[in-house]
Amino acid sequence: MLIANHIGKEHEDIGWAVGDAIYEYLVKQGKTVEDIEKNPSEFAKLVVKKLQEREVVGPTVARSTQKAIKEVIPATIKLINKMWPKDHSIKHLRAMKEAFSPDTKDPVRALKAAGIDITKELEELRNTIAEVTGKRPKAAKKTTRKVAGRRKSKLGKRVEENEGETPLALEAQKLLGILNGLKYAGYPEDGLKNLERDVEDKFNELLHSKDFEILTLYSILLVLLERKRLKDAENFLEKFARS
Repeated sequence: MLIANHIGKEHEDIGWAVGDAIYEYLVKQGKTVEDIEKNPSEFAKLVVKKLQEREVVGPTVARSTQKAIKEVIPATIKLINKMWPKDHSIKHLRAMKEAFSPDTKDPVRALKAAGIDITKELEELRNTIAEVTGKRPKAAKKTTRKVAGRRKSKLGKRVEENEGETPLALEAQKLLGILNGLKYAGYPEDGLKNLERDVEDKFNELLHSKDFEILTLYSILLVLLERKRLKDAENFLEKFARS
């Protein structure tokens, strides 16, 4: 909303550019939301870099765009922390998935029904954007759509949902099976590299989807694999395989 209002036009690559920045900052660089809070200029600069790479903004508005992004980061962090607190649980994952499902017409109401009321934080963010850009953003409209088929990746088709088991649990079970196979083989280097690459490919595939639970699963697993924390990766997947 901010970037579209600031540059005065909608652009389909804005979301992709912001997603690229989030991925590079949180996953590739291994930084956290707290790092963004402490140094908003750094993250704002990265977002503008990605926007320029996709030719969304030019050099004449790069500096003002960076300044605008920096100014709305505090209000954005408040909203994120309300939706995804430090003491988050599976309840928050499920609430986020429901809220951002393509079939959900009112994400705010869906979150509130799950006990997460972001009304105050969302209004503060909208007011901040209005102050920075001079334009009050319109409420995002959600449209109901049906998803045809299932997305493919190098990790194979999405596991079909069984009665009594969540898609998150089934996805974790599939990944755990692959990781255990590598464990029993002595964690061959080529096998681990292939798994890491496939997990990264799947993460990129999901980055702009609405599967928030599955996206979170892959993002955290990717970080653990990149840092060679294989036991932690196993424990992490076991936890969600039983959810």
